[in-house]
Amino acid sequence: MPHEEESKNARRRAIRFLVYRDRSRNEITCYLRGKKFSTNVIDETLTFLENNKYVNDARFAMQFGRSRIVNKKIGRLRLGLELEHKGIENKIIDETLNSLYEEYDEEEIAVSCLEKKLKNFGSSASEGDRRRIENFLERKGFPSGIIHQVVTRLVPYASDNDWVPPTSSKNQNK
Repeated sequence: MPHEEESKNARRRAIRFLVYRDRSRNEITCYLRGKKFSTNVIDETLTFLENNKYVNDARFAMQFGRSRIVNKKIGRLRLGLELEHKGIENKIIDETLNSLYEEYDEEEIAVSCLEKKLKNFGSSASEGDRRRIENFLERKGFPSGIIHQVVTRLVPYASDNDWVPPTSSKNQNK
């Protein structure tokens, strides 16, 4: 395929790929590599897309981050890892995280997550339940300080002495 034709085809495919949602520079590079375009054509296509403001990693990071916070209720640590996985530069990740977590209070997000999760537990939580809740919030990407504050405030503690064994149906009939 002549170079000019390959370049047009790559631009067309990249723009079609961008129609569904904003993408990072790295995502487009991987997509075009998967379509077997040459490195030169991929570089030209990315330059074209950036010059015409189709691709902007900072804009993508803000949109992606806002979406993940609102829809998935994730913390700073997990969002940073997800942006890193998308191929965003560390400087942009830091700026995005600082901006987003000024806009959204991370502790409030953790409280929202926890309130939803607590519907699965009884009126008080055993030590094992508390550990499971803390692990859940850790997987959501919240720092340990926030996890401790939120769990201490919202999860009533039940000591092992409060445990009442379930009664069997045979004992009830006697």
